[in-house]
Amino acid sequence: MRDFKVMFVGCSGSGKTTAIASVSEISTVTTDVTNTDLANYNKEVTTVGLDYGEVTLPGQTNLLRLYGTPGQERFSFMWDILGKGTVGIIFLSDNSRSDPFGELKSYLNAFHSRLTEGNSVAILGIVKTDLAPYPDKNSYEQLLRDMGLSLPVINVDARDPTSVMLLLRVMSRHLERSIDNHDEAKQS
Repeated sequence: MRDFKVMFVGCSGSGKTTAIASVSEISTVTTDVTNTDLANYNKEVTTVGLDYGEVTLPGQTNLLRLYGTPGQERFSFMWDILGKGTVGIIFLSDNSRSDPFGELKSYLNAFHSRLTEGNSVAILGIVKTDLAPYPDKNSYEQLLRDMGLSLPVINVDARDPTSVMLLLRVMSRHLERSIDNHDEAKQS
C-alpha cells in the first residue's frame, strides 16, 4: 500500500472543501470561518487553514490524503506549509469567476518550481462549467501549453463524488507512472 499526499489548490469558492468532503472516507477536518470578504467571494464561510480528508480509490490499495488549501492570497503561507511532502497537486479553476485564467496563472506561478522540478505531478480540474461554459477545456489546454506546462485537464463537478473520483483516478495513475519512472531511473 502506498500513501500519497495530494493538495487541492484554487481560488476561494472553487470547490476544494466540497470536493474533499464529497469523497472522504473519514469525517473531514475543516478550518472554515465566516467569510468577511463578501465583495470578492460570495459565500458564507471560507477556509483559513486547511481541509483534510482521506480516500482509497476503488480497486486500489493506495491511500490518498487530501489537503485543501485556503484560496486567498493572504493565506499563501499555508501553501508552503501544506506543500511539504505533497506529491500531487490538483488545481481547481472556477470558470464562473471574472478572470479564471488570471487566477489560474497566479496559482500555477506560485507552484511553478514544484511543477517544473518534478517534485509533484499535477492535474487541472475546471469547475462550474454549468454556470459558465467558457473558457472551454481546449482554451485551458492552450493556456497551459503557452506557459510551458503539460497537465491533464478535466471538467469536474466538485459536488459530485463520481466526478471527483474520476479526477482522483487520473491523479493516481499519474502518481503511479511518476513513481515507476523514478524507480526505473534509479535502477539505471
